[in-house]
Amino acid sequence: MTESVAEPLKATNIGITPDELPSLTSTTLSLQRDAQDIFPTFSVQNVDNFNLLLSDSNDGSHSGSGELQWTSARPDGHAPISVMGEHTHQAGEFMFSYRYMLMRMDGNRDGTEDLSDQEVLQQFPVTPTDMDMEMHMFGGMYAPTDDLTLMVMLPYVLKEMDHVTRTGVNFTTNSEGFGDLQLTALYNVLRQNRQRLHFNLGMSFPTGSIDERDDTPAGNNVRLPYPMQIGSGTFDLRPGITYLGQVDKFSWGAQGSAIVRLGENSNDYQLGDQFNLTGWIASKWVDWLSTSLRLDFKTLGNISGADPLLNPMMIPTADPDLRGGERLDLGLGLNLYAPSGALKGTRLGIEFALPLVQSLDGPQLETDWQLTIGLQASF
Repeated sequence: MTESVAEPLKATNIGITPDELPSLTSTTLSLQRDAQDIFPTFSVQNVDNFNLLLSDSNDGSHSGSGELQWTSARPDGHAPISVMGEHTHQAGEFMFSYRYMLMRMDGNRDGTEDLSDQEVLQQFPVTPTDMDMEMHMFGGMYAPTDDLTLMVMLPYVLKEMDHVTRTGVNFTTNSEGFGDLQLTALYNVLRQNRQRLHFNLGMSFPTGSIDERDDTPAGNNVRLPYPMQIGSGTFDLRPGITYLGQVDKFSWGAQGSAIVRLGENSNDYQLGDQFNLTGWIASKWVDWLSTSLRLDFKTLGNISGADPLLNPMMIPTADPDLRGGERLDLGLGLNLYAPSGALKGTRLGIEFALPLVQSLDGPQLETDWQLTIGLQASF
Protein backbone atom coordinates (compact mmCIF):
# COMPACT_ATOMS: atom_id res chain seq x y z
CA MET A 1 0.00 0.00 0.00
CA THR A 2 2.79 2.37 0.88
CA GLU A 3 4.55 1.82 -2.41
CA SER A 4 1.36 2.57 -4.44
CA VAL A 5 0.90 5.90 -2.61
CA ALA A 6 4.51 6.95 -3.12
CA GLU A 7 4.44 6.00 -6.79
CA PRO A 8 4.54 9.09 -9.09
CA LEU A 9 1.17 10.12 -10.50
CA LYS A 10 0.78 9.19 -14.15
CA ALA A 11 -1.85 10.12 -16.69
CA THR A 12 -2.97 6.56 -16.85
CA ASN A 13 -3.57 6.52 -13.07
CA ILE A 14 -6.37 9.16 -13.45
CA GLY A 15 -7.91 7.77 -16.58
CA ILE A 16 -6.25 10.12 -19.13
CA THR A 17 -4.31 8.73 -22.05
CA PRO A 18 -1.05 10.36 -23.18
CA ASP A 19 -2.73 11.41 -26.45
CA GLU A 20 -5.18 13.59 -24.50
CA LEU A 21 -2.53 15.64 -22.62
CA PRO A 22 -1.92 18.36 -25.31
CA SER A 23 -5.66 19.13 -25.44
CA LEU A 24 -5.87 19.36 -21.62
CA THR A 25 -2.82 21.65 -21.44
CA SER A 26 -4.32 24.01 -24.03
CA THR A 27 -7.60 24.18 -22.11
CA THR A 28 -5.78 24.92 -18.82
CA LEU A 29 -3.78 27.80 -20.33
CA SER A 30 -6.97 29.28 -21.77
CA LEU A 31 -8.65 29.18 -18.35
CA GLN A 32 -5.61 30.87 -16.75
CA ARG A 33 -5.74 33.71 -19.29
CA ASP A 34 -9.47 34.22 -18.68
CA ALA A 35 -8.92 34.34 -14.91
CA GLN A 36 -6.18 36.95 -15.29
CA ASP A 37 -8.51 39.12 -17.36
CA ILE A 38 -11.19 39.00 -14.67
CA PHE A 39 -8.87 39.12 -11.61
CA PRO A 40 -5.69 41.07 -12.56
CA THR A 41 -2.51 40.07 -10.82
CA PHE A 42 -2.00 42.09 -7.57
CA SER A 43 1.67 42.87 -8.07
CA VAL A 44 4.10 44.83 -5.89
CA GLN A 45 3.38 47.87 -8.07
CA ASN A 46 -0.33 47.57 -7.25
CA VAL A 47 0.52 47.51 -3.53
CA ASP A 48 2.71 50.61 -3.87
CA ASN A 49 -0.02 52.49 -5.70
CA PHE A 50 -2.58 51.50 -3.07
CA ASN A 51 -0.33 52.66 -0.24
CA LEU A 52 0.28 55.96 -2.04
CA LEU A 53 -3.47 56.50 -2.35
CA LEU A 54 -3.93 55.89 1.37
CA SER A 55 -1.06 58.26 2.17
CA ASP A 56 -2.58 61.05 0.06
CA SER A 57 -6.07 60.53 1.47
CA ASN A 58 -4.90 60.84 5.07
CA ASP A 59 -2.52 63.74 4.58
CA GLY A 60 -2.32 66.84 6.77
CA SER A 61 -4.75 69.71 6.66
CA HIS A 62 -3.02 71.26 3.64
CA SER A 63 -2.71 68.01 1.71
CA GLY A 64 -4.16 69.08 -1.62
CA SER A 65 -5.61 65.58 -1.95
CA GLY A 66 -8.89 64.58 -3.56
CA GLU A 67 -12.37 64.78 -2.10
CA LEU A 68 -12.10 61.50 -0.17
CA GLN A 69 -10.66 63.31 2.87
CA TRP A 70 -10.67 66.83 4.29
CA THR A 71 -8.55 69.19 2.21
CA SER A 72 -7.73 72.88 2.21
CA ALA A 73 -7.08 72.86 -1.56
CA ARG A 74 -10.49 74.37 -2.36
CA PRO A 75 -11.99 77.87 -2.00
CA ASP A 76 -13.76 76.99 1.24
CA GLY A 77 -10.70 75.18 2.63
CA HIS A 78 -10.24 78.11 5.03
CA ALA A 79 -12.84 79.75 7.26
CA PRO A 80 -14.28 83.18 6.37
CA ILE A 81 -11.46 85.70 6.26
CA SER A 82 -12.48 87.45 9.51
CA VAL A 83 -11.77 84.29 11.56
CA MET A 84 -8.19 84.02 12.85
CA GLY A 85 -6.20 80.89 13.66
CA GLU A 86 -8.83 78.60 12.14
CA HIS A 87 -6.58 76.26 10.11
CA THR A 88 -3.30 74.38 10.36
CA HIS A 89 -0.59 73.45 7.86
CA GLN A 90 1.52 70.51 6.79
CA ALA A 91 5.04 70.13 8.15
CA GLY A 92 7.41 72.59 6.50
CA GLU A 93 4.70 74.80 5.01
CA PHE A 94 4.65 78.61 5.31
CA MET A 95 1.78 81.02 4.85
CA PHE A 96 1.79 84.82 4.75
CA SER A 97 -1.39 86.83 5.11
CA TYR A 98 -2.62 90.41 4.97
CA ARG A 99 -6.03 91.60 6.12
CA TYR A 100 -7.62 95.01 5.86
CA MET A 101 -10.44 95.58 8.34
CA LEU A 102 -12.77 98.56 8.59
CA MET A 103 -15.34 99.02 11.36
CA ARG A 104 -17.94 101.78 11.30
CA MET A 105 -19.69 102.96 14.48
CA ASP A 106 -22.39 105.62 14.34
CA GLY A 107 -24.70 106.75 17.15
CA ASN A 108 -24.94 105.76 20.80
CA ARG A 109 -26.84 103.02 22.56
CA ASP A 110 -27.73 102.03 26.10
CA GLY A 111 -28.74 98.40 26.39
CA THR A 112 -30.68 97.73 23.19
CA GLU A 113 -32.06 101.30 22.91
CA ASP A 114 -30.65 103.93 20.56
CA LEU A 115 -29.79 107.30 22.09
CA SER A 116 -29.71 110.67 20.38
CA ASP A 117 -26.77 113.01 20.89
CA GLN A 118 -28.99 115.27 22.99
CA GLU A 119 -29.92 112.41 25.30
CA VAL A 120 -26.25 111.63 25.92
CA LEU A 121 -25.43 115.33 26.40
CA GLN A 122 -27.93 115.46 29.23
CA GLN A 123 -25.54 113.18 31.14
CA PHE A 124 -22.12 114.29 29.83
CA PRO A 125 -20.70 117.61 28.54
CA VAL A 126 -19.25 115.81 25.49
CA THR A 127 -20.41 112.83 23.48
CA PRO A 128 -18.83 110.85 20.65
CA THR A 129 -21.04 110.80 17.55
CA ASP A 130 -19.25 108.30 15.30
CA MET A 131 -15.99 106.41 14.91
CA ASP A 132 -14.04 104.63 12.18
CA MET A 133 -11.42 102.03 12.99
CA GLU A 134 -9.08 100.66 10.34
CA MET A 135 -6.69 97.78 10.87
CA HIS A 136 -3.94 96.38 8.68
CA MET A 137 -3.21 92.90 10.01
CA PHE A 138 0.05 91.25 8.96
CA GLY A 139 0.37 87.54 9.67
CA GLY A 140 2.60 84.54 9.17
CA MET A 141 2.23 80.81 9.84
CA TYR A 142 4.76 77.97 9.88
CA ALA A 143 4.26 74.28 10.67
CA PRO A 144 7.30 72.48 12.16
CA THR A 145 5.23 69.26 12.24
CA ASP A 146 1.92 68.03 10.84
CA ASP A 147 0.35 68.45 14.29
CA LEU A 148 1.80 71.83 15.29
CA THR A 149 1.41 75.16 13.48
CA LEU A 150 2.86 78.43 14.81
CA MET A 151 1.26 81.78 14.04
CA VAL A 152 2.37 85.40 14.47
CA MET A 153 0.16 88.46 13.90
CA LEU A 154 0.86 92.18 14.16
CA PRO A 155 -1.81 94.85 13.54
CA TYR A 156 -1.38 98.44 12.48
CA VAL A 157 -4.38 100.40 13.77
CA LEU A 158 -5.87 103.76 12.77
CA LYS A 159 -8.74 105.32 14.74
CA GLU A 160 -10.82 108.44 14.17
CA MET A 161 -13.62 109.64 16.47
CA ASP A 162 -15.96 112.59 15.97
CA HIS A 163 -17.50 114.47 18.92
CA VAL A 164 -19.94 117.22 19.78
CA THR A 165 -20.16 119.30 22.97
CA ARG A 166 -23.19 120.74 24.76
CA THR A 167 -22.32 124.10 23.25
CA GLY A 168 -22.44 122.63 19.74
CA VAL A 169 -18.69 122.50 19.10
CA ASN A 170 -17.63 119.64 16.84
CA PHE A 171 -14.13 118.16 16.94
CA THR A 172 -12.25 115.03 15.87
CA THR A 173 -9.48 113.03 17.51
CA ASN A 174 -7.12 110.55 15.83
CA SER A 175 -4.66 107.89 16.88
CA GLU A 176 -2.62 105.26 15.07
CA GLY A 177 0.22 102.83 15.52
CA PHE A 178 1.19 99.20 15.78
CA GLY A 179 -1.00 97.19 18.14
CA ASP A 180 -0.23 94.24 20.39
CA LEU A 181 1.91 91.45 18.91
CA GLN A 182 0.22 88.02 18.99
CA LEU A 183 1.94 84.61 19.05
CA THR A 184 -0.19 81.46 18.85
CA ALA A 185 0.39 77.70 18.73
CA LEU A 186 -2.25 75.57 16.96
CA TYR A 187 -2.22 71.86 17.83
CA ASN A 188 -4.22 69.20 15.95
CA VAL A 189 -6.09 66.65 18.05
CA LEU A 190 -8.40 65.20 15.35
CA ARG A 191 -7.83 64.60 11.63
CA GLN A 192 -10.20 62.00 10.22
CA ASN A 193 -13.51 61.47 8.42
CA ARG A 194 -13.25 64.87 6.71
CA GLN A 195 -13.12 66.62 10.07
CA ARG A 196 -10.48 68.63 11.90
CA LEU A 197 -10.17 69.75 15.51
CA HIS A 198 -7.34 71.80 16.96
CA PHE A 199 -6.57 73.79 20.10
CA ASN A 200 -5.39 77.40 19.99
CA LEU A 201 -3.02 78.64 22.68
CA GLY A 202 -1.92 82.21 22.17
CA MET A 203 -0.42 85.15 23.98
CA SER A 204 -0.43 88.83 23.08
CA PHE A 205 2.32 91.20 24.15
CA PRO A 206 1.85 94.88 25.12
CA THR A 207 3.53 96.44 22.09
CA GLY A 208 0.60 98.77 21.36
CA SER A 209 0.46 102.25 22.88
CA ILE A 210 -1.84 103.15 25.79
CA ASP A 211 -0.58 106.76 25.94
CA GLU A 212 -2.18 108.22 22.80
CA ARG A 213 -2.88 111.97 22.90
CA ASP A 214 -4.51 114.61 20.74
CA ASP A 215 -5.90 118.15 20.86
CA THR A 216 -9.46 118.74 22.10
CA PRO A 217 -11.50 121.82 23.16
CA ALA A 218 -10.48 120.98 26.73
CA GLY A 219 -6.78 121.37 25.94
CA ASN A 220 -3.88 120.44 23.73
CA ASN A 221 -2.11 117.09 23.80
CA VAL A 222 -4.54 115.51 26.28
CA ARG A 223 -4.77 111.78 27.02
CA LEU A 224 -7.38 110.13 24.78
CA PRO A 225 -10.14 107.89 26.23
CA TYR A 226 -9.96 104.09 26.32
CA PRO A 227 -11.38 103.20 22.88
CA MET A 228 -8.87 105.52 21.18
CA GLN A 229 -5.85 103.71 22.63
CA ILE A 230 -4.02 101.24 20.38
CA GLY A 231 -3.05 98.42 22.75
CA SER A 232 -4.16 96.82 25.99
CA GLY A 233 -0.98 97.51 27.96
CA THR A 234 -1.05 93.97 29.39
CA PHE A 235 0.05 90.46 28.55
CA ASP A 236 -3.11 88.68 27.45
CA LEU A 237 -3.84 84.96 27.22
CA ARG A 238 -5.70 83.91 24.04
CA PRO A 239 -7.01 80.32 24.29
CA GLY A 240 -9.39 78.76 21.79
CA ILE A 241 -10.68 75.63 20.08
CA THR A 242 -11.56 75.24 16.40
CA TYR A 243 -13.58 72.57 14.59
CA LEU A 244 -13.79 72.06 10.80
CA GLY A 245 -15.78 69.68 8.60
CA GLN A 246 -16.56 69.32 4.92
CA VAL A 247 -18.29 67.30 2.22
CA ASP A 248 -17.93 67.58 -1.54
CA LYS A 249 -19.84 70.85 -2.03
CA PHE A 250 -20.12 72.28 1.49
CA SER A 251 -17.97 72.95 4.54
CA TRP A 252 -18.66 74.18 8.05
CA GLY A 253 -16.86 75.07 11.22
CA ALA A 254 -16.98 76.63 14.66
CA GLN A 255 -14.54 78.39 16.93
CA GLY A 256 -14.63 79.40 20.57
CA SER A 257 -11.98 81.85 21.76
CA ALA A 258 -11.20 84.24 24.58
CA ILE A 259 -8.94 87.11 25.56
CA VAL A 260 -7.99 86.91 29.24
CA ARG A 261 -6.16 89.96 30.61
CA LEU A 262 -3.25 89.24 32.94
CA GLY A 263 -2.94 92.08 35.44
CA GLU A 264 -3.15 95.88 35.26
CA ASN A 265 -1.21 98.00 32.82
CA SER A 266 1.10 100.91 33.62
CA ASN A 267 -1.87 103.33 33.54
CA ASP A 268 -3.63 101.52 36.41
CA TYR A 269 -6.39 99.75 34.52
CA GLN A 270 -7.18 96.43 32.91
CA LEU A 271 -9.39 96.03 29.85
CA GLY A 272 -12.32 93.65 30.18
CA ASP A 273 -12.01 90.00 29.21
CA GLN A 274 -13.52 89.06 25.87
CA PHE A 275 -15.25 85.84 24.77
CA ASN A 276 -16.17 84.88 21.21
CA LEU A 277 -18.20 82.05 19.72
CA THR A 278 -18.58 81.84 15.95
CA GLY A 279 -19.93 79.27 13.50
CA TRP A 280 -20.14 79.21 9.71
CA ILE A 281 -21.21 77.25 6.67
CA ALA A 282 -19.76 77.64 3.18
CA SER A 283 -20.79 76.47 -0.28
CA LYS A 284 -18.23 75.58 -2.96
CA TRP A 285 -19.70 76.62 -6.33
CA VAL A 286 -16.68 75.84 -8.52
CA ASP A 287 -13.03 74.96 -7.90
CA TRP A 288 -12.13 78.64 -7.43
CA LEU A 289 -15.22 80.21 -5.80
CA SER A 290 -17.18 79.74 -2.58
CA THR A 291 -19.55 81.81 -0.45
CA SER A 292 -20.13 81.68 3.29
CA LEU A 293 -22.63 82.60 5.99
CA ARG A 294 -21.39 83.15 9.55
CA LEU A 295 -22.80 84.00 12.97
CA ASP A 296 -20.47 85.63 15.49
CA PHE A 297 -21.34 86.21 19.16
CA LYS A 298 -19.08 88.38 21.27
CA THR A 299 -19.21 89.47 24.92
CA LEU A 300 -16.88 92.08 26.39
CA GLY A 301 -16.42 92.99 30.05
CA ASN A 302 -16.02 96.46 31.52
CA ILE A 303 -12.67 97.92 32.52
CA SER A 304 -11.17 97.29 35.96
CA GLY A 305 -9.35 100.21 37.53
CA ALA A 306 -9.08 103.59 35.82
CA ASP A 307 -6.59 105.81 34.03
CA PRO A 308 -5.96 108.70 36.49
CA LEU A 309 -5.61 111.18 33.60
CA LEU A 310 -9.16 110.54 32.33
CA ASN A 311 -12.27 112.22 33.76
CA PRO A 312 -15.22 109.78 33.62
CA MET A 313 -17.67 112.66 34.21
CA MET A 314 -16.63 114.46 31.02
CA ILE A 315 -17.35 111.93 28.27
CA PRO A 316 -18.76 108.36 28.29
CA THR A 317 -15.67 106.92 26.55
CA ALA A 318 -13.64 107.87 29.65
CA ASP A 319 -15.91 105.90 32.01
CA PRO A 320 -14.46 102.40 32.69
CA ASP A 321 -17.95 101.12 33.55
CA LEU A 322 -19.31 101.93 30.07
CA ARG A 323 -17.15 99.63 27.92
CA GLY A 324 -18.87 96.23 28.21
CA GLY A 325 -21.61 94.62 26.17
CA GLU A 326 -22.74 91.80 23.91
CA ARG A 327 -23.19 91.60 20.16
CA LEU A 328 -24.37 89.05 17.61
CA ASP A 329 -23.22 89.63 14.02
CA LEU A 330 -24.16 88.07 10.69
CA GLY A 331 -21.31 87.79 8.18
CA LEU A 332 -21.58 87.23 4.42
CA GLY A 333 -18.38 86.02 2.80
CA LEU A 334 -16.83 85.45 -0.61
CA ASN A 335 -13.69 83.34 -1.15
CA LEU A 336 -11.58 83.12 -4.31
CA TYR A 337 -8.90 80.42 -4.66
CA ALA A 338 -6.25 79.66 -7.30
CA PRO A 339 -6.21 75.85 -7.76
CA SER A 340 -3.43 75.95 -10.38
CA GLY A 341 -1.04 78.21 -12.23
CA ALA A 342 1.54 80.68 -10.97
CA LEU A 343 -0.71 81.74 -8.07
CA LYS A 344 -1.61 78.20 -7.01
CA GLY A 345 -2.64 78.08 -3.36
CA THR A 346 -3.30 81.83 -3.14
CA ARG A 347 -6.69 82.94 -1.87
CA LEU A 348 -8.62 86.20 -1.57
CA GLY A 349 -11.35 86.50 1.05
CA ILE A 350 -14.00 89.16 1.63
CA GLU A 351 -16.55 89.32 4.44
CA PHE A 352 -19.14 91.96 5.28
CA ALA A 353 -20.79 91.76 8.71
CA LEU A 354 -23.83 93.46 10.21
CA PRO A 355 -24.98 93.36 13.85
CA LEU A 356 -28.24 91.51 14.40
CA VAL A 357 -28.42 92.29 18.11
CA GLN A 358 -26.24 94.41 20.37
CA SER A 359 -26.74 95.23 24.02
CA LEU A 360 -24.25 97.72 25.43
CA ASP A 361 -23.39 99.19 28.81
CA GLY A 362 -24.07 102.69 27.57
CA PRO A 363 -24.08 105.36 26.55
CA GLN A 364 -21.66 103.70 24.11
CA LEU A 365 -21.07 103.90 20.37
CA GLU A 366 -22.86 101.09 18.53
CA THR A 367 -21.38 99.11 15.64
CA ASP A 368 -23.00 99.66 12.23
CA TRP A 369 -20.96 97.31 10.04
CA GLN A 370 -17.58 95.66 9.51
CA LEU A 371 -15.67 94.86 6.33
CA THR A 372 -12.70 92.49 6.07
CA ILE A 373 -10.62 91.86 2.94
CA GLY A 374 -7.68 89.48 3.09
CA LEU A 375 -5.02 87.84 0.96
CA GLN A 376 -3.31 84.54 1.90
CA ALA A 377 -0.42 82.83 0.12
CA SER A 378 1.05 79.43 1.06
CA PHE A 379 4.26 77.77 -0.09
